[in-house]
Amino acid sequence: MSRPKLPSDLKQSFRESLRNRSDVPLPYKVNTEKSTRRRDELVSDWPEFDRVRDRVTTRRREALENLDALHTQLKANWEKNGVQLHEAKDAEAACEIILSILQKENADRLLKSKTMVSEEIGLNEYLENHGIQPIETDLGEYIVQLRKEAPSHITMPAMHLTRDDVGHLFEEKLGIPFTNDPPELTKVARKTLRKEFLAAKVGLCGVNFAVAETGHIVTVTNEGNGRMVTTMPRVVIALMGMERVTQSLEDVAQLWQLLALSATGQKATVYLNLQHSPSTGPAGPEEIHVVLLDNGRSRIYADPELNEVLRCIRCGACLNVCPVYRQVGGHPYGGTYPGPIGEVFTPALLGIEQAPDHPFASSLCGACEQICPVSIPIPELLLRLRDRKVQSGKTGKGEDLLWKQFETVMMKETRYRKASNLARGVQRILPASMLPVPGWTNHRDTPRFAGKSFRTLWEQKKRETDDE
Repeated sequence: MSRPKLPSDLKQSFRESLRNRSDVPLPYKVNTEKSTRRRDELVSDWPEFDRVRDRVTTRRREALENLDALHTQLKANWEKNGVQLHEAKDAEAACEIILSILQKENADRLLKSKTMVSEEIGLNEYLENHGIQPIETDLGEYIVQLRKEAPSHITMPAMHLTRDDVGHLFEEKLGIPFTNDPPELTKVARKTLRKEFLAAKVGLCGVNFAVAETGHIVTVTNEGNGRMVTTMPRVVIALMGMERVTQSLEDVAQLWQLLALSATGQKATVYLNLQHSPSTGPAGPEEIHVVLLDNGRSRIYADPELNEVLRCIRCGACLNVCPVYRQVGGHPYGGTYPGPIGEVFTPALLGIEQAPDHPFASSLCGACEQICPVSIPIPELLLRLRDRKVQSGKTGKGEDLLWKQFETVMMKETRYRKASNLARGVQRILPASMLPVPGWTNHRDTPRFAGKSFRTLWEQKKRETDDE
């Protein structure tokens, strides 16, 4: 699977998604609505929800404000616990570190539990180019790996597919008779992957949270594969973004609750896995390595306008409520992180010049901020990024000309009156179909002006009052 690339034209990518979709109910719309509905039901039955969210938001904010001190504490605990730390400044360095660990173990494959960071650094493609087979063991990730495509959602990688899609895929790739029965398909995947679990020398997992106070590495999953990847191989690698540190196990307890609730509408995930140190007994890994990734995060951390995005706990709730994501799905965004959080994180991580259209792929309805378990002000961050795009001077010439003309008209009352009267007169004469507004009228009618301007109505009302 190749590393997902950003589209050269995000608008065109969205148009193609809308044009190519079928008439059947959109899986990503159905599944996101289902998750959001379950989440809302649980919130309505949880009187303490607002208080818990406020506390978690405050603690995440405090963690970022004291990130250097927490890292110092965390690294000291890892050293005490026997965890081996490798710091990677970028994607290439992280991939090289992981490859060196695999080569040291003479491993020809890497057993993986779900991690978006490995998607971000293009780990699978890198390992394949060096003769090592990465094997995804999360069911959704396993499905998209077989399809040689990127995940379409942060927490539900294959949610854009129907059960028929998966049935035909397993028929083609695994040689089974076609079935679209989810339990049967899961059983097939489990049987296929079991031999990999038994033979693996090295496993890799993501990190939901790392606890500074104790050194615990925390992973949150709904499938047993995560626990098997981190206990059965002799060597385990934890790949972690530098922002995923939290203060204490008490904080983890509440973060876990909000993560499960926001991601899939669960009171709790099936598994909460805590790694502390290499095993000294007959079971568990003999070595634990942490690859601590920067890859642009320190630049975001130093940016007071955007660093709030680092509070994100990757629940995917903002994708589930986003009206844009629900219509186009995740792949048209390109990159690693789709939806509202991706519209902020991608240009923040790569620079606005690399993702100039991402901040504009939003209706700014505010649903993402309202549902975010750590209260990230996504619409405000999008506006800041939009301003950076404008300030860069790289907007289209047509757009520049349009706004200059708008400024000319709006800066003088007589010009404004003449322009509005002219527009109103033209609209009375010509049908709406002859007055296209780029983008707007592709899917809706041209907005109609009022029959009389506010100023005209005001003056008329004033005359009537004076006559009385």
